[in-house]
Amino acid sequence: MDAPISRKRSRLALDDGEDADDALKRSRTQSEIEELAVIPPDEAWTVDVAGILASNTLAPPPGNHLRPHSNADWHRSGSLFVLCVQGSVQLHYDLLCSVLPQLYSVSPSLQALVLCRDPSTHVPSAAAAAFSLPLVQAVGPGYNHFVRLGLLHPLGGGEHPLDALVVVDGRARRRLVLPFGWGAGKHVGTPAGRIVQAHLMNLLASCVETLARE
Repeated sequence: MDAPISRKRSRLALDDGEDADDALKRSRTQSEIEELAVIPPDEAWTVDVAGILASNTLAPPPGNHLRPHSNADWHRSGSLFVLCVQGSVQLHYDLLCSVLPQLYSVSPSLQALVLCRDPSTHVPSAAAAAFSLPLVQAVGPGYNHFVRLGLLHPLGGGEHPLDALVVVDGRARRRLVLPFGWGAGKHVGTPAGRIVQAHLMNLLASCVETLARE
């Protein structure tokens, strides 16, 4: 009798027209994605939310169809934060903007911000209909929010980040990190990356729902 095919082996089964190298890459990516999860509270890093809000910030221009919530009441409301840590990748900004209505319906006081090196020159998206979020200067005299988030790019000269979406709970703890352009998200911008994109956005929505109930 033939032995049953294991889950690990089945991941390597070739699709029509797929060579062994592509199948191996797909399997590794799937494995990395499956390891992404909401971080338990006792294992989560503390995020300097007050420092982020006190950093130089450019407000979005007027006339946007979906205006971000005011950050003024975050201490009182215990708001969740979704931080779009952005260096050279634009995709996660566009994906975040596309799901913000869904996230706001679950957590109305949720705050969405972009952390970038220099707000005055930063272009978060090339999409014509992109949502405009506040741009926060992540690197300045005496502080580097990329370092505090654990997302400093190793080849970025100390000022550039690894692109990611980061969810911070109402107690300023880093509860989810979704990588874009590296790690489990290294293939997210490729023609075959739509499945990865969908999975990452599902994780984001699920995380916000979980934290909103805590």
